[in-house]
Amino acid sequence: MPKTFFMLAGEASGDGHAAKLITALKTLEADARFLGLGGPKMAAAGFQAVKDLDGMQVVGFWEVARKYGFFKRVFYELLDRVKQERPDALLCVDYPGFNLRFAREVRKLGIPVLYYIVPQVWAWKALRAKSMARFVDRAFCVFEFEPPFFEKFGLRTTFVGHPLIDDCGSQIADCGLKLPPGPQTVAFLPGSRAGEFSALAPVMAEAFDMAMRAKPDLRALMSVAPGMPPRIVAKTSHGLLLAALDFQNKLGDHIGETVRKVKEQAEILWGPVPKDVPPRDSREGEEFNRRWKNFFSVHKALGESGVPHARLLPSLADFSVVKSGTSTLEAGLAGNPMCVVYKSSFISYAIAHLMVNIPVFSLVNIVLGRYAVPELLQGEANPCRIAEEIKRGLTDEKYREQQKAALAELPKKLGGPGASARAAHGILDFLRGRG
Repeated sequence: MPKTFFMLAGEASGDGHAAKLITALKTLEADARFLGLGGPKMAAAGFQAVKDLDGMQVVGFWEVARKYGFFKRVFYELLDRVKQERPDALLCVDYPGFNLRFAREVRKLGIPVLYYIVPQVWAWKALRAKSMARFVDRAFCVFEFEPPFFEKFGLRTTFVGHPLIDDCGSQIADCGLKLPPGPQTVAFLPGSRAGEFSALAPVMAEAFDMAMRAKPDLRALMSVAPGMPPRIVAKTSHGLLLAALDFQNKLGDHIGETVRKVKEQAEILWGPVPKDVPPRDSREGEEFNRRWKNFFSVHKALGESGVPHARLLPSLADFSVVKSGTSTLEAGLAGNPMCVVYKSSFISYAIAHLMVNIPVFSLVNIVLGRYAVPELLQGEANPCRIAEEIKRGLTDEKYREQQKAALAELPKKLGGPGASARAAHGILDFLRGRG
């Protein structure tokens, strides 16, 4: 009889990882059913969404508390569906705040609970691992240091490696996109959620303006996620090339379709655009047209590459400024120097500060086990400090080489290729009584 998996993946990154896991499981068991909480990538892999990601992607303790009624309603709607379906297993993917509570209730029904990409309780609440052991039957870990930690508390684990390894190198290589020759490039990744973008994008833009005062020959790319509200994007500097817009729309939709702003962006890549457009058949006109053609070609190529911004832009840049989270690993796997920033509301930061019990906060440094890339936390995530890191990261060759050498260790630390396939085998082996 075909197996049924009830899956929970409450944000975009989990949607991508869960989609690959669904594909791997279907390779081994073609008739398996998948339903629950998930996004468009999971749906494309054959998943039936009982609830999509709309409203689920919220960051911060205070921000979640404000939507308590919404999350409670979704929780019980999904739990009712589990009771109807009686799946062979609940399969949780990351998203700890919601998934851990849900897993506890489902385990009371006698349904096995499996966890892929386990909550990072080693960072913020170690004793949570002890309670997890009571309602999680098997955890499939993506970091090599996780199994020893969790097994101390009685949680059975399997190290499968990180699925990013399968994506990053091949996607960037297959894309083949390169920026045209020009000045050094800085990539800015302020996050895909509106709250993250609002907190970090204006700060990053101001930092770039400050960096350019000290080093005028710079260009920059900033990631802007699809659907980002125009009022939020408008707060960024006009001098920044918003190079990773939603290309399902025409260039400029997110910042207003004004020639002035597009020209300001073009100047970052191609130098000054004359106030008066020169005649097309003149030498100046030919140069002008070449620049604009190349400018739009870069935008088009970025949009059609299919590579997430956190992987693509750092691979094109000489230095990257990246918000804390999984995107730091994606940027780190590109191998180029970077710094990590984190900024949240005062209440969320105060709560997190009380709970976090590790000396570093970026996943790159956690995985490498040392302070390999700079971290700018809360108050330090200001334009002046970011500009200092940009300058150092672009001009200090010894420092650049040290970072590159450290980042080159990441692939091995993350387990090598094949994480999704290993997880799929482990899940089915467990359900068949062999794992």
